[in-house]
Amino acid sequence: MITISTFGTTKRKPLLDYNGHSYVKDRSTTEKIYWRCSRYSTQHCRSRLHTCILTNNIVKPPTEHSCTFDGTTLELRKFDQQLIDRAKSTQEAPDMIVTNCIKGMSDQAVSRLPIRDNIKRRIRKIRSKNDYTAVPNDPNFLSIPSALCKTQRNSQFLRSDTGPGDDRILIFASDEQLGILQSAHHFMSDGTFKVVPEEFYQLYIIHAVYRDHVTPVCYALLRRKDASTYERLFNEILKFAPEWTPESMLIDYEKACINAYQSVFPDALLSGCYFHLKQNLHRKLQVCMTYYKY
Repeated sequence: MITISTFGTTKRKPLLDYNGHSYVKDRSTTEKIYWRCSRYSTQHCRSRLHTCILTNNIVKPPTEHSCTFDGTTLELRKFDQQLIDRAKSTQEAPDMIVTNCIKGMSDQAVSRLPIRDNIKRRIRKIRSKNDYTAVPNDPNFLSIPSALCKTQRNSQFLRSDTGPGDDRILIFASDEQLGILQSAHHFMSDGTFKVVPEEFYQLYIIHAVYRDHVTPVCYALLRRKDASTYERLFNEILKFAPEWTPESMLIDYEKACINAYQSVFPDALLSGCYFHLKQNLHRKLQVCMTYYKY
């Protein structure tokens, strides 16, 4: 498989990766592109290949290489490309971008990366050059930048902001997600804590079972995880999605969440998640000092 990018050269010239070797564009005609080994200058490697200008398919296989193969350099180039893509196209925290880009890399390639703080600084620099909206870092920020309230298709994404305070709630859902939220009957929900801005405690996500698939339909940033917070969340959702009437809800065994669902949706069937049940049993067995018997 060939991959052509413009991130691998200092002058952003097209670069082709194939079978562990890299090729830079030499010249082109109306039908073909001529590539030569990227080590043509440093190691005088004369390997070449030709690709179709329309399909990018190889029309003449590469000739033999005389240069030294270095798979680590290719890994580092792919890391750079993923880093730039994520910095430009996502709102992920810099640390999360680094973690995602490192996944699958060899230890040798990781050892050649700059220190983590320098990589994160590079991500912030990429975003500042492209005038990306900064995520508010004040716990009591008054409003959310308009660029963060819309989807990439320019439709409304922020649905509710309860305003500054220790119990602030932000709720996000696209138009398509709202449609599914109000037409589906079976849901599952859970919170996560690893991808949350510092100003909040958890990201709570509601998923719907729709057309035999599970899809996220609502995201909420919460500063607390008590029953009153969950009740406020569900009631806020009902303000912009009044037809949300879950028949069943699969959740974990968090008592506060269970109480909130029973209060707002008394007719819904609540079920505990098997994964969380196993976790709870495991912890209980450890407490009872019977862990090693099982």
